[in-house]
Amino acid sequence: MDNAGWRPLMPPEGGEGGGAGGAGVAIDGNDWRAQLLPESRERIVNKIMETLKRHLPVSGPEGLRELNKIAVRFEEKIYAAAVSQSDYLRKISLKMLTMETKSQSTIPSASPSNSAGNSSEDSAGKRARLHASNQDESRNSVDHISQLPDAIILHIFSFMTTKDAIKTSVLSKRWRSTWTSNQYMSFSLPRGSSRKSKGFINFVDSVLLRCTAIKAKRFLFDAPCLASVQSSLDKWLLFAIEHGIEEVSVSLHYWRHKVYMLPRILFRCTTLVSLRVSQCCFSVFGTVNWCSLKTLRIEHAELNDNGMVRVLSGSPVLEFLELKSCLGVKHIVIESKSCKELVIDSHEFGDDEGLTLKISAPHLLKLRLLGNSQGGEFRLDEVSSLIEAELNFDMEGFAADDGDLVRGLLKRLHHVPKLVMGSWCLQALSLTEAREEVLPTLECRHLILLGAAGHEGVPVIAEILESTPRLEKLFLQMTRTLNSMTVSNAESVGHRDFDGEEFWNSAKWRIYQCLMHLKHVEIVDHGSNSLAWEPVLSLLKFLLQNALWLDKIVIDSTNSKSSQAVDPWGLLDVARILLSLPKRSPSANVILRYPSQGSSSKHVRKS
Repeated sequence: MDNAGWRPLMPPEGGEGGGAGGAGVAIDGNDWRAQLLPESRERIVNKIMETLKRHLPVSGPEGLRELNKIAVRFEEKIYAAAVSQSDYLRKISLKMLTMETKSQSTIPSASPSNSAGNSSEDSAGKRARLHASNQDESRNSVDHISQLPDAIILHIFSFMTTKDAIKTSVLSKRWRSTWTSNQYMSFSLPRGSSRKSKGFINFVDSVLLRCTAIKAKRFLFDAPCLASVQSSLDKWLLFAIEHGIEEVSVSLHYWRHKVYMLPRILFRCTTLVSLRVSQCCFSVFGTVNWCSLKTLRIEHAELNDNGMVRVLSGSPVLEFLELKSCLGVKHIVIESKSCKELVIDSHEFGDDEGLTLKISAPHLLKLRLLGNSQGGEFRLDEVSSLIEAELNFDMEGFAADDGDLVRGLLKRLHHVPKLVMGSWCLQALSLTEAREEVLPTLECRHLILLGAAGHEGVPVIAEILESTPRLEKLFLQMTRTLNSMTVSNAESVGHRDFDGEEFWNSAKWRIYQCLMHLKHVEIVDHGSNSLAWEPVLSLLKFLLQNALWLDKIVIDSTNSKSSQAVDPWGLLDVARILLSLPKRSPSANVILRYPSQGSSSKHVRKS
């Protein structure tokens, strides 16, 4: 095949599109943020800053710093909400245009000149009137920010901490009192600031005392767990609850092992929509009435099964539940049809051996088992409605039955369309691969393997492909470096002189059904060891030559750090090797994405 057509292509104006025909750049909509470099976003923030300075003039470094914070938070909100780069730029432009239009409409029209005036007035009078005119313009400019509706000002405050919202008083005299009606309260005291606790407590007391808002929407609190802070926090939470609070986040840092016990009144707050508590005593003794709660995050807490039953039964509309580094829970039963996602992160099984966390949730849609969860095992009793599952936990080391644990989980997840597997689970399967235990047949159509690279991972990938006959999309994230443990394990089972091409050709008959449906393959490289490319390349060669309906192979290194990124010319060599091979699918494309200094990510595409 002729390689002369290779050339780096810049993303088209607006960040999307493909141009006429099929020779354009293939860019996924979900990947546009990776293509937008920080320098580009900084330039957009500067443009927003220039517009704000024209219509909201301030003086002094303090005022400029506050304007910059507004511009940054304004851009961040649109960046998070946009669905594509063109949508991002369009929303920025529309907001700026709206500001220009509103500002122009508030400028009073100039008075008509008096042509019959005294033509002999002296120059001193002209200078006096010019000076007065400049003062009027200055006053009118300052009035632009004063004329902003309260709703817009309070919306700006919602992106700031309470302390920063109060600082905006320098922008306008009117803002000096507006912050008192702010419905979004955010207080934080950094670690190691115990000497400032008295001033911090006085500050929070004074803010709440001056608060004129009838309803509070958000109360965020992050501070060391000092005795003085604990006694005041009860009072502050009561204030928030009495004002119909909707979102509460309490994060305490242990100091001399003082533990804050959440007040009972919090468990009867019917207006709560979102709750996050970290390093608090989550003891539930009475009835829980969270009839509006949709999101619940509990971190670093000791729980029990009875408390979880009370919480779940008292949260009828709960949609999202996350338990992170929690101890004491042995059985989670979610019978509500409204709960859609459960996250178990770094579960603490305790010191006793043989502990198990059982999960039963017949209506749950998404399940994620994450983090360091050594000391026990997970058991899935009833999860028949799942459409997405993630097994990305780590048991710290390997035991003989770890592979059986992973296989048992996969057996309960055989029906899940989207499956994510982390490196520990893949390695656990590789250690039991020699035992010739077959994986259950999976109905997975979208498979994501995190950290699967190196010769030792190839047989596991083949085993998983054999078990996913309907697979349509394969996502493979390469490891940054080869793990010494996995290398030694690979050598022990005879993979030292591994021939990838020979292996895949011999495995073709086993994964034939998968090759009939696979359409999309993506390799994400975060600066992996160059040795990892050899087995991955052998896989890509095999798929390109045998997958019947393969649409594209994407090699993506745009998220690599500059110090860890693979040489783009080396990636070009990988892509050229793939393009030199015959393709089973006539529509198959090879797409290379790689970072380029000083500009957006480069893309190379060739049919």
